Amino acid sequence: MKVCVASPYPLSELKGNSVSADRIRKMLNERGIEARGSHGCDGDPADILISLHAVKGAPAIFEFKKKQPKGKVIILMTGTDIYQALPEGSQIGEDALEEADRIVVPQEAAILKLPEEVRGKTVVIRSSLDSIAIKASPSRSPFVISVVGHLRPVKRSFLTIETLAKRPEWSDIEVWQIGQALDEEMRKKAEVWAKDYERYRWFGGLPRRESLALCAKSSLTINSSILEGGANAVLEAMTMGVPVLASRIEGNVGLLGDDYPGYFEEGQMDEALQAIMDQRVDLQEWIRLSANRLPLFSRERESNLWLELLTELK
Repeated sequence: MKVCVASPYPLSELKGNSVSADRIRKMLNERGIEARGSHGCDGDPADILISLHAVKGAPAIFEFKKKQPKGKVIILMTGTDIYQALPEGSQIGEDALEEADRIVVPQEAAILKLPEEVRGKTVVIRSSLDSIAIKASPSRSPFVISVVGHLRPVKRSFLTIETLAKRPEWSDIEVWQIGQALDEEMRKKAEVWAKDYERYRWFGGLPRRESLALCAKSSLTINSSILEGGANAVLEAMTMGVPVLASRIEGNVGLLGDDYPGYFEEGQMDEALQAIMDQRVDLQEWIRLSANRLPLFSRERESNLWLELLTELK
């Protein structure tokens, strides 16, 4: 069996789709499957195409089926597919879903976001991570909040620093922004914050190990996304033992669980941070609850589910 794992972005980029494509390729290779990664459809023979992103991956899907009509297609859905493009009526995304033999989503709730006619060929496979040896080692002072992820409007990358800037009395808090600016506007905003606010540091895009090491030194990490399929940065923090404060969106709940106490509602980050500063919440409990969720995202579990799916399509 030959498998092509296609990302809509170059594999050299540190974007989530490319990172996921490389992780899946490695897992399949470990299970004895001849899998390769590609940027789009590379045109080489393959029995199965795993395409990340229904909308942005659609050209690769159509090209693959044109060249290899007997080949099978699996679409691994992303957050922007599920919660943005399809609800907004992307025709190319819907056409790609119709073309797919199987569709993979990161959590059960996401199935109900798909067109009803394709739900029957949809399965849940939760993403895992490459092993992380780094463990949380927060400094006692200052209280460091990390915000990890490429700078994008959908992630509301500056919501944390915007909130802190209104509270000068929180003088012992620093914000460490870790991630590449994906456009000029976001870069300029980060530079302005770094210049005008001494407790804000922007590290830019970093190799994964350096990003993990910085997150591990933080006392809290925040994910404030408007939509998210399931952020690697949240799962990384859970694995390292860094408490997570997250927007209550489906992707974050899928990782942290329905009963996790560390969510903030729309417009309420300020109140959530105040509770943390007043020590009215137990961050150690957040860490314990996160650790209890980790078996759901084990490498072995994800690998077994992918192998079952590929065997079924063979």
